Amino acid sequence: MKVLVIGGTRYMGKLLVRNLLNEGHEVSIISRGNQQPSWWNQITHIKADRSNKIELESGLKGMEFDWVFDSQAYRKEHVEDFGNLMNGRVGKYLFVSTGSIYSKWDYGTPEEALLDFELNIPFKENQVGWDDLPYDYNPKELEYGARKRHCEKWIIENFEMPYVIMRIPAIMGEDDPTGRIWWWIQRVADNRGIVIPAKVENPFRTLYSGDAAQAFLDSMKSNKTINQVYHIASHEIFTSRSWVRILSKILNTESKLFLVPSIFTDKYLGGINEYGKTEDKYSPPLLRNYPYIHDLSKSDKDFDFKTTKVENWLTQTVDYYLNLSDFKNSKGYENRDLEIKLGTGWENKFKNLQDSFEFD
Repeated sequence: MKVLVIGGTRYMGKLLVRNLLNEGHEVSIISRGNQQPSWWNQITHIKADRSNKIELESGLKGMEFDWVFDSQAYRKEHVEDFGNLMNGRVGKYLFVSTGSIYSKWDYGTPEEALLDFELNIPFKENQVGWDDLPYDYNPKELEYGARKRHCEKWIIENFEMPYVIMRIPAIMGEDDPTGRIWWWIQRVADNRGIVIPAKVENPFRTLYSGDAAQAFLDSMKSNKTINQVYHIASHEIFTSRSWVRILSKILNTESKLFLVPSIFTDKYLGGINEYGKTEDKYSPPLLRNYPYIHDLSKSDKDFDFKTTKVENWLTQTVDYYLNLSDFKNSKGYENRDLEIKLGTGWENKFKNLQDSFEFD
């Protein structure tokens, strides 16, 4: 197959290109050329900024592709420009969307979501629709999710080429530029404990980066996926306790959890979460104010979606971050002493309350 990958030089995209090359596909990549992975000499590089319409038209002039993988479309104009330019020249197009399309804010309240996560466990792809969605949004909303919704709407309503829309959760694995998994590994490794705000103690799914890359490829091979929307996520369902327990076993530690009322984590640990924004509250990656359980039955059925056993990929990921990564401290780790002071302080206060509590 002649394949175009938009982006493809980092994280999931890099793994996808490796898989495509291993299968013998002819791969072209659109990027600015700032990153050049080990397989760089095996691909055709189209130097362009996908946000620049003129560069896109020039780079793709006269080219046709069987498959296109697009993980770098973040606004309606990205898919609109590409769709209009490449109509009739693409066999099948995959758009990487996000579970953030269901929420107005990733770490907001259940009332701020577009569906009731507590009543829909798991939630299905068809429980939201974009027929009445305007191409604007409240600036207080999460821009990422809002703009991904706009991309989905434009594709569904306007694309003439066959498409697949893949909604993914927060992806974990080696070489993650966000450092989200390192947040957990570093804290479990130091064996001092982890503070969990009580309001985010909810079950969740994540996904290994290697499984995401393989699922993108497998979905394109199936005729059942044409013009369909899918979830991909881990088949396992986690809680903060099970997540830390698995990491502790891999790291040979006994890291404990401090379940602290959110009013106190907000008060004493505000402004040090994974995004490093001063207005943000302490919020461990992956944890939300509501259950976050995707329904995977459609992906399982239509392209035999498979995932790696969590102990296997987490062991590999832990080894990477401890021995190969150049990450220093994870976000907020400079406040580690304060985290533990709050956790142990609350634990002691709660124990004293238990010892003195009487009920008649």
